[in-house]
Amino acid sequence: MEPNSAAELRRWFNVQRKFELSAIAQDTIDADTTIVSCPFSLAIDVECALYALTALFGESSLVNLPSSWSERQLISTHTCLQWIFPDSSPIPDVLRHLPYWESLPPADALLTSIQFTPSALKAFRDTNIYGATHDRQESWSAEWNKCRTFIHTISADWAERYTCYPLMIPGMDIPVSWCTSYPEGSMEARDDSTIISIISHTTTPLGEEVFTNYGLKANDKLILGYDFSLPQHPDDKITLHRWNEVRRLVAETPDEIGYEDDLEAAQLLLEMVHKKCDLLPDLPDENDAGTRPAVELMIKHYLEGQRDILTSLKLHFKERQEATVEATRDEGIKLVFDDDSI
Repeated sequence: MEPNSAAELRRWFNVQRKFELSAIAQDTIDADTTIVSCPFSLAIDVECALYALTALFGESSLVNLPSSWSERQLISTHTCLQWIFPDSSPIPDVLRHLPYWESLPPADALLTSIQFTPSALKAFRDTNIYGATHDRQESWSAEWNKCRTFIHTISADWAERYTCYPLMIPGMDIPVSWCTSYPEGSMEARDDSTIISIISHTTTPLGEEVFTNYGLKANDKLILGYDFSLPQHPDDKITLHRWNEVRRLVAETPDEIGYEDDLEAAQLLLEMVHKKCDLLPDLPDENDAGTRPAVELMIKHYLEGQRDILTSLKLHFKERQEATVEATRDEGIKLVFDDDSI
């Protein structure tokens, strides 16, 4: 059954222009087919946000608008005004996107790491996600305070209701491949006849969901910004010093790297890998009510991916050590090792 928010969004699209929204293939969709289109005049970008703020508050009020505002701050302020504009007043046309915003998941249903509960986030301690999430929380909080201070100069009541969430295109926040079409003789992005479309480059069978493609992003990026993860993700990654950087670091003369330097570099990187393995957290307790099942799955995917990479790196650096020893033997060089080395 179609949710009320989706039905309202469809009605809104029909009022704005005859464009439909669909996420399930009603028939086989051939490769390189346009999936959905939207008039660019409905796009929510910086130009749209600035136009709306100017129309609502006047150019004189925007003099106090900090020039350092990011695209996110401008678009978020435009978005929040959709909800905090007085119900008793007619909603201006520059705030016409509320049906679209109301069709999106509510804040408590979002699963990006910034919306994790403290216990769920703690499960990522000593990982890239943990630090990146705290950094994002701090930077977004600072941006929100700056926006709220500006709104307070307009209305103290609005400032109390101001809450934060950069190009958003109604009905098309599932990008596959973007194509902007200009009518003949027009190159104006805001022309009502200019449309932006999503084109799928693969065939979608009847009844299957039309999936997005976020590009080559590892699970840490997907969890941080897109609220999902992939099992056995081929694009997972881990941060480690590069081989040649470590070789130059351990060598007495960086331009003259010998066998012993290669062995030391491999041993140093191997120790780094072991340390990263030791720091990886355990999976959270399944009985922890503070961690949602979807978040538990993301943690599982992320940790499995990190352990797989680290296991591969252990093998790789051991093989480098063995190859270096074999090369010295071929040249008649005898190396003496400590008991705890190879």
